[in-house]
Amino acid sequence: MDGYKTVTKQILTTEVEVMKERIIVTGLEKGINSDNTIKMSEIMDQLLNELNKVDK
Repeated sequence: MDGYKTVTKQILTTEVEVMKERIIVTGLEKGINSDNTIKMSEIMDQLLNELNKVDK
């Protein structure tokens, strides 16, 4: 089970980093209050929640 948690944590960490970059680019291009930026922020919250679950 430890191997699964490690791989899952690595995948989620990578997804968080990619989403962070996408949020920054979209925020700069469309504004931080745009629907796209807000939706990506919600996805980021979900990813962080999942990452937090794996860490427990």
